[in-house]
Amino acid sequence: MRLSIFIILLLSVGLVHAEIVHVAVATNFKSTAKKINTLFEQKSVYTVVLSSASTGTLYSQIIHGAPFDIFFSADKNAPLQLEKNELGVNGQQFCYALGALTLVGSDNAAQDLANPKLSLAIANPNSAPYGRAAEEVIQRAQFTTASNRKLVRANNAIQAYQHWYSSSVDLALVPNSLAQGEGAAISSNWYTPIEQHVIWLKRAESNPAAKAYMRLIRSEEVQAMIHNSGYEICP
Repeated sequence: MRLSIFIILLLSVGLVHAEIVHVAVATNFKSTAKKINTLFEQKSVYTVVLSSASTGTLYSQIIHGAPFDIFFSADKNAPLQLEKNELGVNGQQFCYALGALTLVGSDNAAQDLANPKLSLAIANPNSAPYGRAAEEVIQRAQFTTASNRKLVRANNAIQAYQHWYSSSVDLALVPNSLAQGEGAAISSNWYTPIEQHVIWLKRAESNPAAKAYMRLIRSEEVQAMIHNSGYEICP
């Protein structure tokens, strides 16, 4: 009898440890998500599997059945649409960070964005919220003088940064979190606020690992981690 109880306990522990949370994250937040995942695994018995791509790509994968449990979007529209389509746990989406743009390769954004001789990389506006924000910036009237510049539209924010880092372009409009203190900050008045939301997906509603992960995101420790990564905290 005692042996049977011992075996049941061992199996129960094994099942708990087997719980996995699949996290999908927009590329701008990938490095921060890795830090959160390390903290989560240290504080729990659960394991995180991380996937990263542009917000638009991840959204498309989710609506086509991708097995994600939690989705960190680079905007609020994708999570709101998922909740509207009943693919998210009701009431379990919220703002986790406010993003900002930086022009790497520059110390004077107004001057360099108006210079047609300087090539520029941005994330794809059709799939990346930071790309849409970057496009708003370069379409401002004060930068029409550079409308014929070489413009590279990368698949996502990280690729836009890599184009600049590899010297294939002179400038790149990227998330402040990727700039790592380099470049010129872009005025927040030049683009629509980048309000980044996270959502707990319906398929994982009964997953205790997902529930624990969502609880950790709201903690002061993780909020400080997000702020220290180059984001502003949501009001």
